[in-house]
Amino acid sequence: MPEPVELQLEVRVNGYPLNLIAAFAQTPDGEISSTRAELTELGIATPGDGAAEELIPLKSVAGLSYVYDEASQTIELELPNSARIAKDLTIDSGEDIGEAQTGNGLVLNYTAFAAADYNVPGSAAAIDGANLSLDARAFSRFGTLRQSGIIGTTTFSDFTALRLDTTWSYSDQDKMRSYRLGDIISGGLRWTRPIRMGGAQAQRNFALRPDLVTIPLPNVEGTAAVPSTVDVYIGDMKAYSGEVEPGPFKIDDIPVFTGNGTARMVLTDSTGRSVETESEFFTSPDLLKRDLYDFSAEAGVVRRDFGTDSFGYDDEPVASASFRYGITDIVTGEAHAEAAEDLIDVGFGALVSGKRLGMFSGAIAGSLHDGDVGLFVNAGWEAKFGNFFMQASISRTFGDFYDLAAVTELPPPGKPFIGGVPKALDQFTVGYSFPKLKSGVGLSFIHQEKAGTPESFLVSGSYSQSFNNDISLFVTGYKDFGKAGDYGAFVGVSMPLGKSVSTSAGASVNNESWTASAEASRPMGDKVGDYGWRVGHGEGDTRYTAASGNYRTSKGVLDANIGHQNDSIVGNAAFDGSAVLAGGGIFFGQRIQDAFAVVDAGAPGVSVEYENRYAGKTGANGKLLLPGLRSFQKNKVAIDVNDLPLTASSVESEAVVVPGDGAGVVIDFGVKADAQGVVVQLTDAAGAPLPEGSEVILEGSEETFFVGYDGEVYITGAQPENTLTVKLPGNQCQVSFAYTPDPEQLAAIGPLQCL
Repeated sequence: MPEPVELQLEVRVNGYPLNLIAAFAQTPDGEISSTRAELTELGIATPGDGAAEELIPLKSVAGLSYVYDEASQTIELELPNSARIAKDLTIDSGEDIGEAQTGNGLVLNYTAFAAADYNVPGSAAAIDGANLSLDARAFSRFGTLRQSGIIGTTTFSDFTALRLDTTWSYSDQDKMRSYRLGDIISGGLRWTRPIRMGGAQAQRNFALRPDLVTIPLPNVEGTAAVPSTVDVYIGDMKAYSGEVEPGPFKIDDIPVFTGNGTARMVLTDSTGRSVETESEFFTSPDLLKRDLYDFSAEAGVVRRDFGTDSFGYDDEPVASASFRYGITDIVTGEAHAEAAEDLIDVGFGALVSGKRLGMFSGAIAGSLHDGDVGLFVNAGWEAKFGNFFMQASISRTFGDFYDLAAVTELPPPGKPFIGGVPKALDQFTVGYSFPKLKSGVGLSFIHQEKAGTPESFLVSGSYSQSFNNDISLFVTGYKDFGKAGDYGAFVGVSMPLGKSVSTSAGASVNNESWTASAEASRPMGDKVGDYGWRVGHGEGDTRYTAASGNYRTSKGVLDANIGHQNDSIVGNAAFDGSAVLAGGGIFFGQRIQDAFAVVDAGAPGVSVEYENRYAGKTGANGKLLLPGLRSFQKNKVAIDVNDLPLTASSVESEAVVVPGDGAGVVIDFGVKADAQGVVVQLTDAAGAPLPEGSEVILEGSEETFFVGYDGEVYITGAQPENTLTVKLPGNQCQVSFAYTPDPEQLAAIGPLQCL
């Protein structure tokens, strides 16, 4: 049987050229086929499933007809939209995060604090205590070990050493998972209650991939009859604009703020005719994209009295697990389980996007504790309609429902047990903003019924009003109808003075006291040398006068407070900073909350920029500690080469790094402070400058140099005696010269004849 004839044809679809050459095959009977992969590339939906290289007869595609022009080697395809694959115009950030880098080192964040008071009538001064809060971590490619604690004295003891947390963690960026051993907090869902534990934990960690969009974003679909322009608007803001070829198309992942709204698509053809369509959407960080999942699993023992007891661990083993899964882009399923020796608690829930109607949620859980059976039910709804916002939720327990937080809680000594899951918890919040009036109102209601406490019916309201010149007025109030006489209200006004100082005044009253106060403040900036202050005075049942100030140094932040209340003057001072062992040195600087870098510029006094903002100058060792980097994200760091000595050379002046979790990286810009550089001017035998771009080789060096303007070439690594070989078209020449380093200026030699 004769083999099919292979064809390479220019393709037109429904009268419009695709500007593509595709591969086809013609059988002896004249039928034309193409591979499944080739047809998919052309945007044609192929029937059935099969291998990419499988030949698909064009006549087998429903609704497709074609005309093959052998003379022009073209093929004209006519097919309905149902037989076409919608072109994906999905918005792509194009961001490549890159693999996280983690060096080796130690970080110690510390806060040194001291307090004292002076009794005015008794003319007596006293030291109230001093302590040192420590937060240390050691990091390497094997993970990060963290230890925090407090040591010092108080008015109740001469010396106290309190351990807070000890945790080892490791993050797998590829799998988006984090693992922890030691002191942990259990994961959970919006309808569960986390607890502190000592044990092991494994979690999905989307923060390891900040480029990944986890929530379902709005999408639009359409069909263009002719080449057109498509614009997508979210409200009055343009979110996408691009060109589209004839045929069906879709645009996913349109960036929006969370909430509900309308996406408006405008399709404009070459004649200027426009067609508009609208689609409703709702987005929330609690929703997951289709087939995306999130989880947390932990096991260990309960930890109690955190902050007062260094080793308040229980003996009873406990475990919990939470799971979320994007069933569709509008439905996210949830599951949660907890277990102890005398408890089993299992629950299921779901979040459903109602698009313009907002998001609905629901959950149900059952528990078995010491033979007692209980049931928990939760339902919620949140939505935003224009300037109106509403959120409502309701929870109920039936029978004897327990969770880990309830069965592991201990009552205070000598007091009744008031813990457990509330029998009833209802929350309702509404708000409305008036953009033209620059004002807004809010109202909320909370009802709670819990064992051992009076039933609570708390109603609160708020009103805010903005005026010109950034003057603001705000009023809040509350009343608990479940507790006799429990009420409160506050009214205040704020006004700026200049660009950096703000003032405020207010008055508050509740069922026990009243206060009227006024204060002025200047916030501290984030640059070395910035300072801030605050002064205030209050009258009422409690009279006070207070002042505070803070100052940012290159090694940390100094903070001081003093106040007069009743018959006492109280004051305290603190210094907050860090010590770092990394990059071959010890550095002192600002507190390091996340990641950091040690910048090696190879010379002192070199300006360093972080994200195009001045960050400081290198010290005597040519290095600078750069705190404040973002882990698992790109961070751009640069040096000003104009600050380098004339005799220095730099390989790079800018670097982009992605540090690991709480880790540090060393950025070495390859600067050689004494590069032994010299500018040599070369000429030929007639005295004319050698041609630009000629290759120059320094004897004994592996580096290659090139002739620039006027026959000048910059050489590094020069020795007392040097020989240069210059490669010329069809020839080469040599020249020798002597060199004596000059630390004050760049040496210049020549002109020298190269023979």
